[in-house]
Amino acid sequence: MSSGPPRATVEDSEDPDDPYAPYQPRRSGPSGLRGARPSAAASSSNTSQTSSGSTASSSSTHAYPNDARSAGSSRTSDTGSSYGQNSTASDIYERSASSGTQGSYPREGGDEEPLFGGRPFRDTHDRSAAAEATSGDPSRATDKEYLYALLNVPSDASAEAIKDAYRALAVVLHPDKHNDPARKSAAESRFREVQRAYEILSDPEKRTVYDYFGEEGLKSSWSVAVRGRSPHEMQAEFERERRRKQAADAEALVKSKGDFTAHIDATALFAPSSRIPRRPPSQPRVPAVGKASQPGAAPDAPADAGIAAMPGLGIAGFTRTVTLAERISRVGCTQLIGKHGFETQVTNRTSATFSGQMVSRNGLGGGNLVGTLKTHWSPRLFTEITLSFLRPQIITTKGQFTLDANSFFSWQSTMQTLLMPPTFNITYGQRLSSKSTLTGFTTVRSGTYSLLGWGAEVPGQMLVRREPAAVSVGLTKQIGEGRGWTTQMGISPVDQNISVDYALPVLGGVKLRSGFNIGTGSGLSAFTSAERRLTENVRLALGLNCALPVGGVTLRIKVNRLGQKIALPILLAREFRSDLVVLFTVVPAAAYTALHWGVLEPRKQRRLRNRLGELRAANSELILERRQAALDALALLRDQASKKARSELARSGLVVISAVYGRRDAFPPALEVGHDAAQAASQVWSEPPALPADNEQADVQNESYWDATIAVQALVNHSQLIVPAARSKSYLLGFHDPVMGEKKHLRVTYAFRGQLHQVQVQDLAELAMPMRIHQLS
Repeated sequence: MSSGPPRATVEDSEDPDDPYAPYQPRRSGPSGLRGARPSAAASSSNTSQTSSGSTASSSSTHAYPNDARSAGSSRTSDTGSSYGQNSTASDIYERSASSGTQGSYPREGGDEEPLFGGRPFRDTHDRSAAAEATSGDPSRATDKEYLYALLNVPSDASAEAIKDAYRALAVVLHPDKHNDPARKSAAESRFREVQRAYEILSDPEKRTVYDYFGEEGLKSSWSVAVRGRSPHEMQAEFERERRRKQAADAEALVKSKGDFTAHIDATALFAPSSRIPRRPPSQPRVPAVGKASQPGAAPDAPADAGIAAMPGLGIAGFTRTVTLAERISRVGCTQLIGKHGFETQVTNRTSATFSGQMVSRNGLGGGNLVGTLKTHWSPRLFTEITLSFLRPQIITTKGQFTLDANSFFSWQSTMQTLLMPPTFNITYGQRLSSKSTLTGFTTVRSGTYSLLGWGAEVPGQMLVRREPAAVSVGLTKQIGEGRGWTTQMGISPVDQNISVDYALPVLGGVKLRSGFNIGTGSGLSAFTSAERRLTENVRLALGLNCALPVGGVTLRIKVNRLGQKIALPILLAREFRSDLVVLFTVVPAAAYTALHWGVLEPRKQRRLRNRLGELRAANSELILERRQAALDALALLRDQASKKARSELARSGLVVISAVYGRRDAFPPALEVGHDAAQAASQVWSEPPALPADNEQADVQNESYWDATIAVQALVNHSQLIVPAARSKSYLLGFHDPVMGEKKHLRVTYAFRGQLHQVQVQDLAELAMPMRIHQLS
């Protein structure tokens, strides 16, 4: 799935009223409130300003950021949120495999379900993490998008845009506009809700509280929210409170972080019998020669003694059988690495980390105490300095500076000893396209060198890591949730190499990564790995590395639980063996695939059905209440939607033929290509469309989608419709969530300029109409 289609324009147009033409957004002036809401997009320099005029006004227009229209989906395919469109170049690079955080892709809408059930830890303890689950949450107390969705304005809309949206809805929902007692009562209820949304969002102080804490925060008494406090001061106080709470939660759950790595040599398990010594490795071997050629040999030594002592050979040179117990006894640990430490917050901008490190290899070992001081000087600059207190005393400094939303600069310097100059690694990254996450980066490594004699006379007995100078260039792109690729080319005096890796999610919750590297000095190497959440707090990763001509085959096992990591690199063979590669890649993959579809997926579906049944049973009254509220809203919007549809029909504008919201697989059949769009639209709106069945007549328990034709048509203004992203569409006026707790989609079939169009988007994705890519050919 792409991160978002390009701007939906085929040819340039000078018509300012042409909805197909590129948007020309107005720059909104600074408002007092915007300083109260931290921008998630240091990445975006555009401000959003929407203007929703009343139905009596014909001159109101909509202005949105340039990328607002590019977030729609193709005609019949799903479209999630526009992944990475607002990410900075440094964010994209840090998520790439080349950055060292391999596989740590962002998880939009909540993490995958653990293999053995339960909710992901992040979703359990962070209310704002599971965006998809918000739409099925019976409580809106902590939701921060509901009031914005009610007015259908972006969360960063200006005060003027909120006022215009409120006026447009007030014209339709005001009780004095309705004579029927039932409609008047429904209008009064809807009007009070819209009025309350406007009162909160038009008050800078209340809006700041709502943006941070949702409606639950409005019920609290905030001593800092006094008259005269600026939004910036309120923001700082709220941010401090939030940080204190997060720090307390983290301290209560995870007080330290540990990393333990054990390198295992298991080559004896898979080596041929002829290559396994019969005697223990510590016992000297007797040469396979007779006593005649051995001047120092004992005179009574038999002639076949050396033959019997040769590895893998028995008496008279026959190959012996090596038992499994003998193979297991030769499996051992060659290296142990242990790290354990904790982090403490010094100030709001500075944190300190202290850790102890231990290394043991072939009976020799050592340790050190390491301290790190990390400082965020500004949202664009951070630095980090690391010092080892014991010998060898190594000082490492690194940092990153974000030049703008599309470029960044990072550096790292390491000094191993005062007898030689420090090494430098410098990286520059640049986002190459505003419509995708494609980012290019260049890294220059100085390697070890001498400067005017400094570093030329390092004692030979001093342990110093020497590295060659190198230059590498690469490209990286994050395509979607957990999906992306990176390619890189490096040049150094000892090696010229090219590497490629790709990551994608498979089988519902497995994060699969594969890649290879080929170089003149490093040879050919390849890897593949799979990571899966087992429980709420435990993740398991399995990987296999193989290399030619040296490197062999290595199995990697990693377990991660609440910041505690255990890694087991197991050497299976010292040379490349295709049989081991197949045994530890194809066989486990086939076995897990069969397990997934045969056991795990059916069990997950049963558990999901039971959970959804319990959820809906516990909230049956709430579902009926919200459904009735949606019915009342549709009754109020029907006349206005009919007027808009007839007006759009007269000008060949945007007319909604059908709009359904709910579970995608239950949607009714869509119109096929070849239907007369204008005729179909006329049939739908020749008379006001019928409302969905009321609660007494409808089978609410088995309802799987909601007819939102009237509600969507009511949102159309001047042949355009835009619904901002990152909020559930069930919050829109006239919408109802028929499948609480399940993933939902919205499919809209509409006519524009006499042509049939269709679009389907996910619940939290942005919807922009009309777009040429929606047209059914």
